[in-house]
Amino acid sequence: MDTGEIYTNKLTKGNRTYFFDIKKSEKGDLYLKVSESKKTESGYEHHRLMIFDEDLKDFFEALKKSLKKFKELKEPKDGKTYSVEKIRETHKQAYLPWTEEDDNKLELLFCEGKKAKELAEIFGRNIGAINSRIKKLELKDKYGK
Repeated sequence: MDTGEIYTNKLTKGNRTYFFDIKKSEKGDLYLKVSESKKTESGYEHHRLMIFDEDLKDFFEALKKSLKKFKELKEPKDGKTYSVEKIRETHKQAYLPWTEEDDNKLELLFCEGKKAKELAEIFGRNIGAINSRIKKLELKDKYGK
């Protein structure tokens, strides 16, 4: 075992083996070494990537962002041109069912003269959802607004 090796984790998939090694440099700095070993007809092919401590956080964030995008691109298209998860980044309550309490609060605030834009912020939903709910509850007809 390499004297600088502190931890290792191995993952084998088919003819590829991945190693995730935490090592210590001669100066005592920690770094992550990711290696791929692939069996070929002529032996083994090796690839290595070293990520140093000062870059690890940024590397992790970039990897996380790339994996999220990978997942989005890989998911089968079901005719939707939107992602509920993506919409909920800006509208926390998007596509969640309305409760009786929500309806009562919406009716009260509507009667107070709140506009759809303000109601959207209050309820964590988009303006279209607010207008749809106002229509469904017939608030404009009920209150002549």
